[in-house]
Amino acid sequence: MVTASGDDVHTLRVLKGTARNAYEGLLKIHQDPEAIAQAMLKENPEIDLQMTGRFIKGSTRVYIDQDLKPVTRITKKEIVHAPDGSIKEERIPKALLANIATELPLKSGKLFPKKDMYNKLVFAKKYQLHHINGLTFDFLYDMAKELHEKDSLMMIGGGVKGNEPLVFQDGGKTYRAYLEGRVKEQSYLLLMHLTNLELKAIELPG
Repeated sequence: MVTASGDDVHTLRVLKGTARNAYEGLLKIHQDPEAIAQAMLKENPEIDLQMTGRFIKGSTRVYIDQDLKPVTRITKKEIVHAPDGSIKEERIPKALLANIATELPLKSGKLFPKKDMYNKLVFAKKYQLHHINGLTFDFLYDMAKELHEKDSLMMIGGGVKGNEPLVFQDGGKTYRAYLEGRVKEQSYLLLMHLTNLELKAIELPG
């Protein structure tokens, strides 16, 4: 992928904000969601002009408590929410192993119309697939061409049956993967979209 001027694209990590400027931090300061809203109308407490937008070259994960203080001992829990935001289940996360580079290859699955999937799923990440020689170029180009002509996304899965979510690193999150293909003359673009969040309508009372 290149810019409009033909320059190479580089990935940069940018600081979005600090814990003090996040919702949890603002709630500690203002004590009430309505007070946060009023503060945001008068100023910009969610933005730290000294920190927001800075480029990040390295980082270390730190866990914090409800007072936004660093902690050294934690118990991880996975919280499952219902569509209305209520807590449906709390459980200990499973120790998942990466499954994208094993003896079992990833398998292609069903095709889904693009417009249906874009209105149903939230895509968190995407990766571009590219060829390494002439043979893989032909294979990936034909795949991208088929998806382009059918205006569809193709599910990709792991495991024996090819229906398991993808795990990219040991202990990482699970993602459902969908391939999107685009072609222009003899060029192709093959993107793998990852999602772990489905959009669901909230049932209103009455």
